Amino acid sequence: MKTVSIAVLSLALAAGATGTATFAHTVAGVPAQDNAAKQRKEYDDYKKIEAEQDPAKKLELARAFFDSDPTPTYVKYVQGQVNAARYALFTRYKDAGDVANAAKIADEYVASVPETDLFFAFQLTTLAEARALKQGVKPEAAGAWAEAAKYATKARKLIVEDNRSEAMLYDSKTTTWDKVKPGFVAYLHRIEALAHFAARQNDQAEKSLLAVIETKCDAYPDVYFLLGQIHNARYDDKANAFNKLSAEAQSGEQGQKLLQEAREESKKAAEFFARGILVAEASPNKDTYKAVVANARKEMEESYEIWNDGKKDGLDEFMAGFKSTCQP
Repeated sequence: MKTVSIAVLSLALAAGATGTATFAHTVAGVPAQDNAAKQRKEYDDYKKIEAEQDPAKKLELARAFFDSDPTPTYVKYVQGQVNAARYALFTRYKDAGDVANAAKIADEYVASVPETDLFFAFQLTTLAEARALKQGVKPEAAGAWAEAAKYATKARKLIVEDNRSEAMLYDSKTTTWDKVKPGFVAYLHRIEALAHFAARQNDQAEKSLLAVIETKCDAYPDVYFLLGQIHNARYDDKANAFNKLSAEAQSGEQGQKLLQEAREESKKAAEFFARGILVAEASPNKDTYKAVVANARKEMEESYEIWNDGKKDGLDEFMAGFKSTCQP
């Protein structure tokens, strides 16, 4: 993730940093003879705000400045200090893993400088994801993943539907937004998928996982493994339904239909496990996937045997068929 300094962020947004959503102010009429004295005091107040190192205290001083009905002379400079203080507080909360306060200060920043909404939505996504990962991708963590998905959905819609970009999120000196955009969108789809998966919403998870693959098929091997698990679960459901039928019903049309559907689910599971293994083994970070690949290989072999009438014959050829592409 790209680190953005307070100075860089403030300079980059200087042209739009005069919004005052939180620090609203009005300029009252001031007698001419008092104007010079008022502006001198405002200058002194501005310098105090500029010199204050604590971002929370800086915001208090700025609030007092705007409450004094200042003349326009130093307003944009003080607002620049406000933005810098807000970003410093956001960074402090983010480093502490404090999602609630980070989101609150981000909302204040975006209200003042609307064009930063994508930057903060993405930052909040990564922050909420980090907290959710500590709990694991399981039902007990569904709430944490839902929060991460909330920010991910916002960021994804800004990129995909509003055609937004954000230079603060990548190194524009070495690449372009068009080149990195698929990676960002795939990441955001994946967060949404993990939220659905944790909440046991397999149909919605499947849609988001397929969207990851369609956007950038070699980005995340684990999305293939999750799809394999979804199809394995569907196989189990159909196999259980088949086993509950009477012997006569099993041999009849209903039973044979369930049996065929179960076999097709096992085939799809084997396909996704195979594709995920190939993507992982082709990844520059393939060593980090060794354990999960070993487990996925076992699940692939089991699913393949179910589909192939209990035989492993042709497994190598089956896998080889997916080496030319990673698309759905």
